[in-house]
Amino acid sequence: MLRALRGDFETAMTIMARPYDFMMGDATSRGTWEVVRYYAVLSLVLALLTPLANIAGFPSDVVHASTNAQMGAYKYAPMVEELTGVSRQVWTGVLTFLLMLVKLPFFMVFFHAFAMLMGGSGGLGASLRLVVYAGTPAMLLGWIPYSDFIFGLWVGFLYVPAFRYLHGVQWGRAVAFVTLMMGLQILYVVLTGGGWLIEP
Repeated sequence: MLRALRGDFETAMTIMARPYDFMMGDATSRGTWEVVRYYAVLSLVLALLTPLANIAGFPSDVVHASTNAQMGAYKYAPMVEELTGVSRQVWTGVLTFLLMLVKLPFFMVFFHAFAMLMGGSGGLGASLRLVVYAGTPAMLLGWIPYSDFIFGLWVGFLYVPAFRYLHGVQWGRAVAFVTLMMGLQILYVVLTGGGWLIEP
């Protein structure tokens, strides 16, 4: 068990340090269970550390959190606290982890559909690897205050080689799609005046 956990963190370091090498090589050889376990481990790290950042005075909003799971958990944890009497910090962690698991298949199908539209050749397994491995910076470090913009860009950067090497999407199409998705997210926040911001 400890060896597997150590391997997951070594994988995360490799992805962030040498993403192109990883996407070309190891990413394609990992089995489904190994990929899902990796995702669950990093999601658990995010779920454990996000409440600590909240306690330190940093709310899980579009400035201080890197995933929608953290933002949703932070928003609804006080309501669950009222119903159960259990601290909202505990629920923030629990809900962050659960929402990370729930969103995985939806993100996988979403990116798979666009990979096919761009002429990609990989199956659903390739889309699973794309979502999981490209999301590494946000999962591992997304609890750090003022992290959203930095790690959002980092994840976007990793999507490009993931599309290219896992789905065979042409470089230009991969760059154009990722740029469009990131641009739409930024535009949404600007037009709504930071509509995702959640008051502490």
